[in-house]
Amino acid sequence: MTPDTLLRLANLTVPRKPDRRPTLHPDPLAGPATAAQALGLRRVEAAQLTDLRELHETVVQLVDGLLGGRPVPRPAARLTTLAGPSSATVRLEVTENQNLRAQLDWSEPTPAATLARRVALELGEIDLARLKRCERPACNLVFYDATRPGTQRWHADSPCGNRERQRRHRAASRAGLRAADDGSHDVPPPLKRP
Repeated sequence: MTPDTLLRLANLTVPRKPDRRPTLHPDPLAGPATAAQALGLRRVEAAQLTDLRELHETVVQLVDGLLGGRPVPRPAARLTTLAGPSSATVRLEVTENQNLRAQLDWSEPTPAATLARRVALELGEIDLARLKRCERPACNLVFYDATRPGTQRWHADSPCGNRERQRRHRAASRAGLRAADDGSHDVPPPLKRP
């Protein structure tokens, strides 16, 4: 499982192109249309923006706490409260083969409750050790490492992985040039003439 809702909310206001200056990133929760688009919702009312902002702040605090090794009971409790209005009913279905299957039908009273429920379920299912922040210094995006060994360092190979490798290569090249220029390489002493 990839925690798509968690990542979308955690990265909602993080600039996608951090190297470009000046960085202007409009608030995706400034209006109903931009909020609906940014959060992948069909419709958002202006009155629902306050709860969506609170949910976003809660998720950011929760993720920052998890990644920073700090206690997270307060944001976890806030997330639970925001998810509270979302409730489920159980429906038992009979398949063609006469097998029984339980189906949960969720009530979706508000977008904040829907998203908070999804985040809570995702957090309960994922390996929290695989929730990471991109190691490229210029990037601050959070990602979920789905690789088998769990060694992914960047949120994406392009651009962050490529740019970080370029940065390290250039730094190593500059260090090599400086070593050659400062005379630290082996130079034979000048010949003495009789």
